[in-house]
Amino acid sequence: MVGDFRIGDWLVTPSLNQISRNGTSARVEPKAMRVLVYLAEHPGVVSKDQLISAVWPDVFVSDDVLPGCISALRKTLCDHARRPKIIETIHKSGYRLLVRVEPMNGNGVPHTETANSSAPSRPRNLTVRLAVAFGVLAIAVLLIAALVWSPSRQRYDSVAVLPFADAASDSDTQYLSDGIAEQVINDLSQLSTLRVMAWTTVSRYRQPQIDVRAAGRELGVNAVLTGRLSRDGDYVVLQTELVDVNRGSQLWGTRYERNISQVPGLQQQLSQDIASNLRVRLTGSEQEKIQRRYNANPAAYELYLKGRFFWDKRTKQGLDQAIEYFQQAIHADPNYALAYAGLADSYALLDDWGETAPRDSFPKARAAAQKAIALDDSLAEAHVSLAIVREAYDWDWAAAEQEFKRAIELNPNYATAHQWYGLYLAGLGRFSEAEAEVRRAQKLDPLSPIVNMALPEVFTWEGRYDEAIAEYKKIIALDPSFPGSYGNLANLYERKHMYSEALDTMQPYLSLKGATNAAAEMRRIYSTSGYTAVIRKELEKDLQDRKQGKYRSPVGIAASYSALGDERQAFQWLERGYEERTSSMQYLAVDAEFDSIRSSPKYQYWLGVLGLPTSVNVPQLAHH
Repeated sequence: MVGDFRIGDWLVTPSLNQISRNGTSARVEPKAMRVLVYLAEHPGVVSKDQLISAVWPDVFVSDDVLPGCISALRKTLCDHARRPKIIETIHKSGYRLLVRVEPMNGNGVPHTETANSSAPSRPRNLTVRLAVAFGVLAIAVLLIAALVWSPSRQRYDSVAVLPFADAASDSDTQYLSDGIAEQVINDLSQLSTLRVMAWTTVSRYRQPQIDVRAAGRELGVNAVLTGRLSRDGDYVVLQTELVDVNRGSQLWGTRYERNISQVPGLQQQLSQDIASNLRVRLTGSEQEKIQRRYNANPAAYELYLKGRFFWDKRTKQGLDQAIEYFQQAIHADPNYALAYAGLADSYALLDDWGETAPRDSFPKARAAAQKAIALDDSLAEAHVSLAIVREAYDWDWAAAEQEFKRAIELNPNYATAHQWYGLYLAGLGRFSEAEAEVRRAQKLDPLSPIVNMALPEVFTWEGRYDEAIAEYKKIIALDPSFPGSYGNLANLYERKHMYSEALDTMQPYLSLKGATNAAAEMRRIYSTSGYTAVIRKELEKDLQDRKQGKYRSPVGIAASYSALGDERQAFQWLERGYEERTSSMQYLAVDAEFDSIRSSPKYQYWLGVLGLPTSVNVPQLAHH
């Protein structure tokens, strides 16, 4: 609408952002005026999306901005949301003006044709009026269709950020290209309306000539980002392209050229650009998150990326290297919260992946996580690491759940948070909640064998053995090089007394662990002395390893004694597990390996000491 206009008793002057009546006037913000003008130009209900697209076409807009403009207009117009006379809110639809709009001529008088059209009159030609009405309707339909189908206006609710190609194919700089991509995924994962595929899943798409649309369809997303990174000394160039999976068209692409010291800013700018071009609707807090600047020392940032690169390997050697790099990053920048979060993550995994005594890892994980949270409470990773300490070491179930929920609130797309929260819930016998959480983790990170293992673990503790076996077989087909799935599957076969299948499954497990000869030895012992002798042989090895200073879980040793029928030794080692604060004590309420002694008052005593449920509805195998 060009020029001034009246709405009811009010004179609106867009050129001055002014609204006046009876000699008094007030100014409104330019965006609020744009909203009012757009409503005046479009009779009837105007959707929120239409208003946002028209008034804020190329910028992030939080959910409270448009209602804020409407509220400012109502205040100026002496209108009320509950009893509107000028601007009405249409629930889940948008807004509309309730009063007549009268364009003004240069003298401040309503145009004659507008005034005449507003007076009651008898229609002179019904045919003409119907033609006009149908014409307006057709135009409206075309405009709505254009708005809906225009790629530039479409909102995307899922994205995969694929590993960036390294122009030099230099393994020494892979940490940089992988690190930037992984941190962008972490940034975008904090947006509640956007589903972001996890790094462990997308990292499998490293082919130099990848079919982007095929990858997007496999991952179930409607947009894919690819990139190509090159480095020449301290100079970094990143070429990116964002692709619509359904159409195969480019949504956006650009080239970033930065000094290595500016890489943290490059990563954050890329995250913002992706969200902008996906037209993600952001809340105020999400907009603040994605625009936050981490003023890290550039050297500390590069060391942090190296730490994450080795942390992703999930090996004892990888975790040790990660810890070293995170410590170097902290030395370079003592206030770098992300480095403390990485250090906490590494120490938290040492218990499972590093065969490290709990007292040598969890207190360090706690200190690093608490420091990270003190520096920046918004880091979901730090809250998850602290949750693991509360659960696996402190056995403080309420505090652990509080930290898990806080992490998921901060980053709803963090697959590891859902995975570990699900296992926590299963350990307390809350199986339906646990299954929902681990399935959510699977959806976010469908190609990660570590994440996928959580579902059959929940099934196992719930007594759904056949379903667990089927899931483990799927994981083996997904990644035959992942040893954990073979080990857990072998344990399941053992519980079902399918000993031959258990030994067949232990062979690839031991081979992947570098103990090829051990599988043949176990088969020989089984053929001559039965499976009890196999269990006894494994027990002897665990005891010998402990004498040699290698950490072996007392709970695992207790389970072996339980299987051998030695109840006295089983309880002695459970007590030692309590003294050493062994993490697997948290699953005593659901671990079927202790079914033979579960009803013992001593076992019930330990459940009570730990604060675990003393009775969980877990069906046992009929032939146990």
